[in-house]
Amino acid sequence: MSTSTLEDEIREFVLTAVIDEMNVLLSRDGITDDSPMTVGGLEVDSLSLIELSMRLESRFGVEIPDTEIEPLATLTLGGLVAEVIRRGAKA
Repeated sequence: MSTSTLEDEIREFVLTAVIDEMNVLLSRDGITDDSPMTVGGLEVDSLSLIELSMRLESRFGVEIPDTEIEPLATLTLGGLVAEVIRRGAKA
């Protein structure tokens, strides 16, 4: 699987989890790779970020230690996708 396809899969997984399953964000309107994970973007709070991290670990076979979850809040959607790939995501 090419990196761009894996990137698309991770991006779609994050958006589906945040919007459809966790009910954090109401709509994808205006969400881009430059959208922050928190205020003014995906609106993910610290508890939702923990849940999202666990879902990413389970789905893509990556490991995100508890001490590294909070810094994910400083990323954009594109940054989070890149970070999951950097950690060795598998389709």
